[in-house]
Amino acid sequence: PYIQGKNIGIAVIDSGVNPNGDLYTQMGANRQIANVRFNSDYNQSTSDGYGHGTHVASIIAGDGSESNGKYIGVAPLANIINVKVSNDNGSARMTDIVSGLEWVLKNKNKYQIRVVNLSLNSTVAESYHTSPLDAAVEILWFNGIVVVVSAGNYGSGAIYPPANDPFVITVGATDDKGTGSIADDTLASFSAYGTTEAGAVKPEIVAPGRNITARLVNMNMGLPAAHSANIVNGQYFRMSGTSMAAPMVSGAVAMLLQDEPNLTPDQVKYRLMATANQ
Repeated sequence: PYIQGKNIGIAVIDSGVNPNGDLYTQMGANRQIANVRFNSDYNQSTSDGYGHGTHVASIIAGDGSESNGKYIGVAPLANIINVKVSNDNGSARMTDIVSGLEWVLKNKNKYQIRVVNLSLNSTVAESYHTSPLDAAVEILWFNGIVVVVSAGNYGSGAIYPPANDPFVITVGATDDKGTGSIADDTLASFSAYGTTEAGAVKPEIVAPGRNITARLVNMNMGLPAAHSANIVNGQYFRMSGTSMAAPMVSGAVAMLLQDEPNLTPDQVKYRLMATANQ
């Protein structure tokens, strides 16, 4: 059987994840196995009123059943742990994100959380030595959880926490031009890259992040309401950003860990970098 991330838990630290048919098994079991929220402002439910987190989760683990397999995630048997930290505008407080990461650490064994996806970035530059967000992701890393972070959409020279942390896997975005070949792939113009204040070159890896179609649920609010032209077949949505590239890598990590569950985060990071196309 194909490796599809089965039984690997991936925590999506985002705007929430709305349950949908693409996150169920063929036997009808919900693979969205936990829902918690830490945002301290409006919409105190674990639901996603923005669309970002649901899209990210779909890229990681959607099985494409609602589109007859046309739009399928990278690891379609992985489990999703919904850790809502941002509001319906997609903004979050750093303290809420850190609280969500702390919850992941405490519950990693309960939900078999091996991967954390952070498709978010601080808006303020800060050294990884002093950033609470960087400290939090490092604690997870040292406790055996692979942390995948979007590089950000600021272009050259701007790498903000937690993407600037030297331990985590920071992911930039490519434009695959809508083709299956990688020969025509280019770095997306918005994708952040550069050298951090501590001398780390970021991102370590890039993945498709332009015009990525994935499942959404609420089409009358948040991102789909603001960008209705990007709605695909009434249930899917097309988005671009390093936020879309990071979950591609999170899904790949889930498959690697299903195949070799004893790998450490450092070994996972090395494998990805050593086998990536140069």
